[in-house]
Amino acid sequence: MGGFTNLIYFKNYLSEQSKSLIRETIESCGEFELENDLDYDIRVENNGEDCPFRIYYSDAEQDEDFDSESKAEFEKKLGFIPKCYIGFMAWTNKKFGHKFIAELMSKVMEIENGFVDFSAAIDPDFTENREKIRKFVSQVGGKIMELEYKTGNDQIWFTHLADKEFLNNWIGHKKFYIPK
Repeated sequence: MGGFTNLIYFKNYLSEQSKSLIRETIESCGEFELENDLDYDIRVENNGEDCPFRIYYSDAEQDEDFDSESKAEFEKKLGFIPKCYIGFMAWTNKKFGHKFIAELMSKVMEIENGFVDFSAAIDPDFTENREKIRKFVSQVGGKIMELEYKTGNDQIWFTHLADKEFLNNWIGHKKFYIPK
């Protein structure tokens, strides 16, 4: 099974102090290769198995995929356009990876507040029913928003964007998983 990617969007550029603390947090997780700034390949051992992850920093203003529609959606939902983000990639779709990435994102959000983009809708029952999904996520607690996007079929669907409180509540939820 393929992996997943989540992003944490930040209102402002990260300070050098925040970057340094985030680096320390990431580097404490396992073996790593630092490519530059906050671009890491990490290997974490879980039950004798190496689990590979990628963490990377991006300037949202330089990201060509962060187009005018995306910016307008952020402005509408958050009241600002993020300046940068950190991406968290798992190369596999294993339960350990879900928990590891979510907990790492939570630690990063203790250093610098942001919003997690789950890169898909949180739909643990695979209903694909927007109203059922809304009802479910509203019971988790914390702030959660829908960011709409156009699918390859030109249909409108959404991804969930959540604050630190939602993320922490979600990690402890019995149906916790990272959507992909």
